[in-house]
Amino acid sequence: MSFWEGCCPAGWRLAGRTAVTMATLIDHPRLRLAFLCLMYLAQGLPFGFVTVALAAYLAAHNATTGEIGGVVAMAVLPWSFKWAWGPLVDSGRLAALGRRRPWIMVAQALMIATAAALAWVPAGRLPWLGWMVCLHNLFVGLQDVAVDALAVDMLEGRDRERASGMMYGSSILGTFLGGAGLGIVTARLGLGAAIGAMVAAQVAFLAVVVLVRERPGDAWLRSRIVAKSAPRGVRPGIAGIARSLARAMTRPVAVRAAVGAFAMKVLPQTLAVLMTVHLIDVRGWTQERYATVTGGGGILLGFFASIAGGFVASRVGPRRTALAANTMLGGVWIAFAMLADRWDRTDVVFGWVAMDTICQAVATVALFAIFMRVASPAVAATQFTASMALMNLATTAGSWLAGPVGAAWDTPTVFLMAGFLQPLAGFLLPPDGDGTTLPVGTVSD
Repeated sequence: MSFWEGCCPAGWRLAGRTAVTMATLIDHPRLRLAFLCLMYLAQGLPFGFVTVALAAYLAAHNATTGEIGGVVAMAVLPWSFKWAWGPLVDSGRLAALGRRRPWIMVAQALMIATAAALAWVPAGRLPWLGWMVCLHNLFVGLQDVAVDALAVDMLEGRDRERASGMMYGSSILGTFLGGAGLGIVTARLGLGAAIGAMVAAQVAFLAVVVLVRERPGDAWLRSRIVAKSAPRGVRPGIAGIARSLARAMTRPVAVRAAVGAFAMKVLPQTLAVLMTVHLIDVRGWTQERYATVTGGGGILLGFFASIAGGFVASRVGPRRTALAANTMLGGVWIAFAMLADRWDRTDVVFGWVAMDTICQAVATVALFAIFMRVASPAVAATQFTASMALMNLATTAGSWLAGPVGAAWDTPTVFLMAGFLQPLAGFLLPPDGDGTTLPVGTVSD
């Protein structure tokens, strides 16, 4: 097999003058990994745009901490309930196009439509902007559910940890492009130009989805509704999948994983929102400077850290990896709080962004692996999605928490308190081997 056959996005193979055959994800591991990473890049782009570029734009146009936190929270809110997409994605409808691919196509198309609609929101109408951002991320969440389900279906053994690192690294790369890249476009050419660039990128991602297939025999574009048999251990229908999911999520090891992950994800987002307002309103940073420093090279370091974290987690265990990264994160916040009088310096803020991103990237990759391990085989895809949604709920809670916390304490004090609290959250995770070696069975057609 040639490199082109295994890696090119379209996966075309030419055999003399015979018909052109399309490569499939199930048969080409490199193509599969490239596809999963590209889809995570597509998810990271709007997240970086909202949390960095759009947040800086709003701060520069006199929005308050609570208003900015509210818009960011509305962006993350749909991810907290994305588990509701799981039974639909697992139902087997539209299966002639593949088990997961049709839902990725639908989600990607709706992401394009809602991103374009952002340009039509009237200036200054923050509630409208928040709801449109929420709607856009509702479909980003659907895309994420289908992509995660595809990953759980096709990844096995230690490939889970390694692929998790590369996939999460791709989302960080997308966040970098959406934050620093679109942030600079926003500052220089305006918000409309940045939205146009994001729409164009999402159109390119949709083209890739259209050009690939999951398995031999899958249709390319035309399809019919097909009812597939439910995986073993799951009662047929969406309601049956939901009941099986409820049983799986209430297992003690799954509860510990969910609670620990939730606790680890709240404070990082609270601090991110507080620093956005502090740097622009208090320190007088410009939009472009903020976007370049907080959404730039420091974020990009997380790409390499996530890949390394996947390999580390596969060797020493995901729980130990998460504990170490989370403890280091708390130390970074304490050190940064002690340097509060130097927060106007670019190198100091960049140092915080870089270390914060590295620690969070490694911890998140470890959490991905834990959720894959504790998933019950019968509903592995849906349970993994539901578990991931809890982390998004924590991010939403952290965004909303920024308003009251910022009103009660100054930003350096919040960093100091968070630094001592953050390491405690990791100890809530289940130990490696305590039910976390449960294999994730492939959900077959």
